[in-house]
Amino acid sequence: MTPERWQQISRIFKSAILLDNEARAAYVSNQCGRDESLRVEVEKLIDSHGKADADEFMKGVAAEAAAPLLTDDEAKPEILNKGQQFGSYIILDSLGSGGMGEVYLARDTRLDRTVALKVLSPDISQDKRRMQRFRQEAKVASSLNQPNILTVFEFGEVDGLTFLATEFIDGETLRDHLHGKRRKLSEIVDISIQVLAALDAAHEARIVHRDIKPENVMLRWRDGVVKVLDFGLAKVTEQKHSTLEHDSAPEAITEFQTAPGVIMGTINYMSPEQAKASEIDERTDIWSTGVIMYEMVTGKMPFRGSTTSHTIVQILEKDPVPLTKLVKAPVELERIVMKAIAKKPVERYQTANDMLADLRGLQRLAMEAELEHTSPLVTPDEPGLAAKKKRVLVFAVVGMLLVTAAIFAVNIWRSSRSAINLSITTPAVAPVERTLTYWITVQKFKSNNPYHDPFTVAGEINFEAGYRIRVNVRSPQQGYLYILNEGPASGAPEYNIVFPTPSANKGSSLLLASQIVQIPEKSWLRFDTQQGVEKLWLVFSENALPELDSLKQFASVETGGLITDPLRNKAIKDYLDTQISQPEVEKGESLTTVKAAGQVLVYAIKLEHH
Repeated sequence: MTPERWQQISRIFKSAILLDNEARAAYVSNQCGRDESLRVEVEKLIDSHGKADADEFMKGVAAEAAAPLLTDDEAKPEILNKGQQFGSYIILDSLGSGGMGEVYLARDTRLDRTVALKVLSPDISQDKRRMQRFRQEAKVASSLNQPNILTVFEFGEVDGLTFLATEFIDGETLRDHLHGKRRKLSEIVDISIQVLAALDAAHEARIVHRDIKPENVMLRWRDGVVKVLDFGLAKVTEQKHSTLEHDSAPEAITEFQTAPGVIMGTINYMSPEQAKASEIDERTDIWSTGVIMYEMVTGKMPFRGSTTSHTIVQILEKDPVPLTKLVKAPVELERIVMKAIAKKPVERYQTANDMLADLRGLQRLAMEAELEHTSPLVTPDEPGLAAKKKRVLVFAVVGMLLVTAAIFAVNIWRSSRSAINLSITTPAVAPVERTLTYWITVQKFKSNNPYHDPFTVAGEINFEAGYRIRVNVRSPQQGYLYILNEGPASGAPEYNIVFPTPSANKGSSLLLASQIVQIPEKSWLRFDTQQGVEKLWLVFSENALPELDSLKQFASVETGGLITDPLRNKAIKDYLDTQISQPEVEKGESLTTVKAAGQVLVYAIKLEHH
């Protein structure tokens, strides 16, 4: 389909939907003449529009998109004011506004937590079509419980105003995070894995997002956790998709012009089946994720024409430039991305979990390379940069030689004029320092059985209740390692001995230089049933610590290593309190390195879970 052909179809469609049924049929017949294929395409769009109207969905979205054209945003007052009590919420600040209402930062006085409060404007609350979309967003999002999906706390009404309370994400959208810059490919893989983990949970619940784009992905500043937003366009699938291609039962186009100059959403991330108004399923989200990955790697959208029509033609007919033609990237990454954006759904990944498995395999390669101080994930040098670096290096070496020669000559001159005997100086002793590197392997469990492939993270994330973990530790130095678990704070802390144990490392706390210890070796660490933040204390000493070595007696499968003696728990707490320093933390893409001065390193890994 050429851009001119699409413009012709679009022009007839937009004019036809403004007419009643009888006039519409006559208009389409007159405009299409004997061009049967043109008539079929136009009628397909009209049928999609009619189906959406019957479902009270399309018009609601269109009205929202067109609202800014009909109102004066600057003159529109805010619905709520700072400091105002709104039900059980106190308004802290305004976060912005949209076509459907206002979003506020608020404090939930019942649970003492900060939330984002989306409040519909009064006129919209009376609009059944738009209210349906709002309720759909609340219903869909609240049915999903996964760390990478925005959590919905409450949906209700106060003083005639409808609201939606969600978790507040203190971060930035992926669009702002990229801001025209290419990121490290290992970071790109990590972000993509988290997006796919969210989609995998949604697809498992038979929910297709349909609007995956950088504006609907947020990164939390404090830990880099990804959150997928806005399930307002989501659709609950009725049955599993077929492997056969077909155009029957076309679905409503969600991103076409419904008013002059207004495009609903961003068309660049739409799958070919969305652009053709065909039936869609989970594989449309996989396409959109692949488009986002392509953009993160290359800094360019794979499908972007000068007009909407040109963009649609590219999506339907054009293949993007391969990644390796634009940047230095692993061939495996290019294979994954290009498979995700295959034109035909049957040629894409069939599930988000399939794509997750390949990305986690690539991530493991990156982690192994980082352990060897190399990385297969590198961004390309600018043209001529290598040659420039070589010239700079040559000049630097020559300069160093000249300076060294000058210093040597001055010292000889001073020596010849001095009758004072040279004193012997003692070389400075390097300060003692302990270094420890760790990373965490995560396994999702369902009904006490492993579910999906395990994956690796560098450190702290928000762990889901069904997750279990292993901690991997290594050091360039020999030393004695002790690991203690402290549950969520509730009074005096209780500790569990995690390492050493009689079954781990042959019962020894001694860690040899460059030895990798996996803890536990054959099972998994479970989180406390109480929601909160657990601490995993790492103690790495140059010499054995008898007070911690003796804790092995509490290690058993039956007790989970729980130290039951209150006096021992108090002694451990006192020891950790006195030993805590401010270690230097270097968090890489797939592992974390901790360094501390002295003979003993003490560091707490904080593990948040729900």
